[in-house]
Amino acid sequence: MEIYHGQPTEGPSISSSGLRTIFNESLAHYWDKSPLNPDRQEFQDTEATILGRAAHHALLGESDFSKFFIVRPTEAPDGRAWNGNNNTCKQWLAERSLEGLTVLKPEQLEYIKGMSKTLAAEPPVQGGILNGMVELSLFWQDPETGIWLKSRPDAVPNDADAADLKCVSDITDDGISRALGERGYHQQAALVNEAMNVVLRRQMENFYLVYVEQKRPHCVRIDTVDPKEIDAGTAENHAALRIFKKALDTGYWPGPKNLSGDGGFVRRTQWSRTQAERRLALIEQELAA
Repeated sequence: MEIYHGQPTEGPSISSSGLRTIFNESLAHYWDKSPLNPDRQEFQDTEATILGRAAHHALLGESDFSKFFIVRPTEAPDGRAWNGNNNTCKQWLAERSLEGLTVLKPEQLEYIKGMSKTLAAEPPVQGGILNGMVELSLFWQDPETGIWLKSRPDAVPNDADAADLKCVSDITDDGISRALGERGYHQQAALVNEAMNVVLRRQMENFYLVYVEQKRPHCVRIDTVDPKEIDAGTAENHAALRIFKKALDTGYWPGPKNLSGDGGFVRRTQWSRTQAERRLALIEQELAA
């Protein structure tokens, strides 16, 4: 994964997460953490990223879990209850870091066990939707820009489908739809579609999002990304790719820009304006009474 997220190609490369950051945030937000930037902000693990990485490793059936992860003991090495301020606990964590191990909290392991149990009970999972080629790294060169693209679908279970596992906190319709827009999963699906077409010479028919709640009751739902959303994601990816190429050529990595250019008018959102109009009407009504 470190190689994949770095620069494994002869020439600049970019993944779905990079394209999504450029399109939905800005070039500056991408460049700040880019492996191409010698002055980048180094990635900092959080509880959420640790849980997500460990869950993917375990739930997708990858081997050698213990070579990458270790569960934090409930007791400190000196026999007392675990406490992050205890020097023996700090030493234990430092030693695990030197060994290249990611430390899981005991409750995080319980979450993974719960997710595994509910996923295993789902017929599509039993049918192999998360099997086949797992965590497959795909690379190809964009003919227009010459930039290397890279995609890593969680699973390619057959000749026509791909699937991605998402460990989420909100599995409601609103939560899923919001995540699709905010996290650009349709762009991810679009890049996997392109990868399968160019690298594997296959036509992707379905991109499945397999959602599982991180915490109890660990509900599971499986959705298919609408083909129209994938088409939109393709356009968004290549728009981001073109301005990425321009930034590489010019060395200019700007933040968000007003569509009208510098000095252009700024406006509230339509929702904010509507709410203000309603409030204004109510006040006028009260004053006229």
